[in-house]
Amino acid sequence: MNWKGFLIRILLVVVAFPVLGVLIFVLPQLHHLGFNIIVVFATITGAFEMAALFRARKIPTSSVLAPILAAAFPIGAYLEVSGYFSPAWMGIWMPVAVGILLVRAVFFHGGRKLTTVLAFVSSSVFTFFYPGFFLGWIVRLSGLSDPSLSILFFLCLVFGNDMAAYFAGSLWGASTRLNLAISPKKSILGFAAGLTGSLIVVGVFTLVVADFPRFGIPARLALGLCTGATVILGDLLESGMKRSAGVKDSGGVIPGRGGMLDSVDSMIFTAPLYYFFVLLAGG
Repeated sequence: MNWKGFLIRILLVVVAFPVLGVLIFVLPQLHHLGFNIIVVFATITGAFEMAALFRARKIPTSSVLAPILAAAFPIGAYLEVSGYFSPAWMGIWMPVAVGILLVRAVFFHGGRKLTTVLAFVSSSVFTFFYPGFFLGWIVRLSGLSDPSLSILFFLCLVFGNDMAAYFAGSLWGASTRLNLAISPKKSILGFAAGLTGSLIVVGVFTLVVADFPRFGIPARLALGLCTGATVILGDLLESGMKRSAGVKDSGGVIPGRGGMLDSVDSMIFTAPLYYFFVLLAGG
């Protein structure tokens, strides 16, 4: 058991949750502007780290322009929630941004081999899209009914899964490791504990928070299981990208934890699933 790593995770939660609690419940003004600024920062930092993963494998990519363009996802989502943008803005922005990156590739890499230009374009588009597109859905949680509770519930589902999976997998998971090529230490026990952690969060909210979420017990349990699965999937995806790049952490922005992508990977697929589930279920 890596007790140092576990204690660092506990310390980060102890420090982060009071800060997030203040932003979510004490300073919810302007559609949770303070919280959403953090999401924008996470997007930009994560995109820079994504570009660094490509550079680690000597794949040419837009190291500055793509992360800047990626910031438009959470910023646009915030303007959408605030009523300044129509939801259709994203359908316009994505082809425009890809076009900008194509022009950038042609003008600055046009004299190189086609394979180099294509590598630059594809890596730049991925850097622009990931994680910005997915983290933008966290901003949209500010537009749900009971936005403060919706954001808190989302964060608890993610961190509850992550902490339970890490602790159980590290302490007892050695005998059930799956030896996956992208993440050899992941275990069946860890995955099961993560899903259990999400369900425990659902149970706690059901007991403590009256009339939230605003749908029945079966739907709440389904939400816990679905978000538990997407947390695992996001973690595996990022582990695969780091292993492909030959690095242990995506960066060093968070002491003892790694990079920003290491901290938001569990939210990547969970955010849009959670948003649409709650929206369609009447939460």
